[in-house]
Amino acid sequence: MPHPATRQPTQHALLIAWGHFAQSLDLLAQLHTVPIPQKTVHHTPQAKLLTLLIALLAGSEYLADVSLGPTPIARDPALAAAWDLPALASASGISRTLQAMLPATLATLQAVLDQITAPFLGQALAALHAQGQPLQLDVDLTGRPVSATSTSYPNAAFGYMDQAICLGYQVAVVCLQPPQWGRQWLVGQHHPGDMVSAPCLLGLLTAAEARLGCHPRRRPELVRERAAVVQARLTHLDQQLTTAQEQFTQTLARRAAVHSRWQQIGRQILRRRLLDPAGAPTAMLLRDQQRQDRLAAHEAHLTSRLHTWRQREEQIRVRQQVLREHLRRLHERAAALATENAAQPEAPVMRLRMDAGFCSGANLTALLEWGYEVETKAAHPAVLAALCERTDARTAGVRVGKNAAMVAWADYRLRGCPYPLTVGLQRFQVGTAEKYAVLVRSPRAGEIGVPDVRAWFHSYNARQSVEAGIKQAKTVFKVQRLWSRSAVGMQVQVALTLFAANFVGWAQEWVAARTVVGSAGAARMLTRPKQAVRVGANSPGVVEQEGEQVRVRFSESSSLAGTVIHLAGPSPVQLAFPFGIPF
Repeated sequence: MPHPATRQPTQHALLIAWGHFAQSLDLLAQLHTVPIPQKTVHHTPQAKLLTLLIALLAGSEYLADVSLGPTPIARDPALAAAWDLPALASASGISRTLQAMLPATLATLQAVLDQITAPFLGQALAALHAQGQPLQLDVDLTGRPVSATSTSYPNAAFGYMDQAICLGYQVAVVCLQPPQWGRQWLVGQHHPGDMVSAPCLLGLLTAAEARLGCHPRRRPELVRERAAVVQARLTHLDQQLTTAQEQFTQTLARRAAVHSRWQQIGRQILRRRLLDPAGAPTAMLLRDQQRQDRLAAHEAHLTSRLHTWRQREEQIRVRQQVLREHLRRLHERAAALATENAAQPEAPVMRLRMDAGFCSGANLTALLEWGYEVETKAAHPAVLAALCERTDARTAGVRVGKNAAMVAWADYRLRGCPYPLTVGLQRFQVGTAEKYAVLVRSPRAGEIGVPDVRAWFHSYNARQSVEAGIKQAKTVFKVQRLWSRSAVGMQVQVALTLFAANFVGWAQEWVAARTVVGSAGAARMLTRPKQAVRVGANSPGVVEQEGEQVRVRFSESSSLAGTVIHLAGPSPVQLAFPFGIPF
């Protein structure tokens, strides 16, 4: 006997479809492997963790919205069923679970999220490889401010956030730009608010490489070049040490000779005084005394010189010790980089864009040795001043934008980085004011001289994508709103927020293959994450089930009226409008 048809209302129509997509990923079963030291009463701790993810996908601004929002997800039984849960937990239950989490919980959760992410990253990397495209990474730092008078947030610190000094935290993020989804968050690291960009860069990239399972071809030959320079300096110091030792020995012999002569004259003076103890000093006696005084002064001078040469010798030995230790580290680094290359013979080209805060000499050195192609800005005013001195009114800049021109130089050395870089002085008009900025780029393989500055300018400014992603994380997924005052709980929120942003991109193709849209506007809305979350995930609809067929139909009162998503059962779908609409 066929099952009777059922219709169940929902206030979160697109979230219903995402729930079925999550079931296809076996998300709940994998979350059940996350150890959370909390007993089960009405909901398992893992179910509350999943409810937290659903709340993020619904664009909830505050944790309380789970139970008390305009359309609370905790009161939507159809939504719970779509995510394979008997019911969704309340906000207070999720809060207690976040408070109970331990560092081991976070580590296991991140491993689970990485495992779910891996197939999608694999597709992205394969597509980039097939197209012969480099892996484009972008990094940034974004603030999570709290009340300036708060004392209950652990490890919060004052730092620069959103153009102001605020109390709170910083989140360092890195994302990949694949062709399928436009942006994939790889890593999000939570730091106190006084963290600045440069110190967290290398750790961030190490985590990103682990997530990707690959890295660019390391460049141990660069490190060996540095080692050769250090070795030459050590050889020069060896020569200086030999010279100092020879000078010390010669000065010591000269002082001994002077002292011997001083003693000889002293004996002569003594004999003359013994021969005529009561007589007046003779001219010869006075002359001998003057000679003895001069010899004493000369001996004192030679003693001072001996002290100088001994100090010089000690200084050289200290410098040698420092350089030998530096040389040892360089040899170890070169060997480690060569080992990494041997472990990964086929290395992709990886490009990194970052803002001026990450651009330190030490970071540039490490990135070039790691094999990255770098595009960044120089923040130090001395670099800007030095480049401005190279130009005058007759310098012809290349027009790179509507109100921007640029002139570039190759083989430029920045302080703290031993390798040549390409720099560009950008001049642009803001109202009536003329402003300048310095772009920095590592030379590409086979590149000679200055690159195409227009292409360089537009390539670097495309990093606005990561800034748009951070804005999306703040305005759509509300990452800046802290839902917990537990140190681990705050990091769990960051991990799930970035996963949610990726999840929305993955789900598009799955949803598109099962959807009949009612209008071109609806098609565009389903392919834009902001509208998909704000509108689609919070639109009313009906879950219809007829036998094996399950579908969600958006309400006629919603912006997606006429749109139907087939979730189960045979459902040949003829798309009314194309889904290949760009973000």
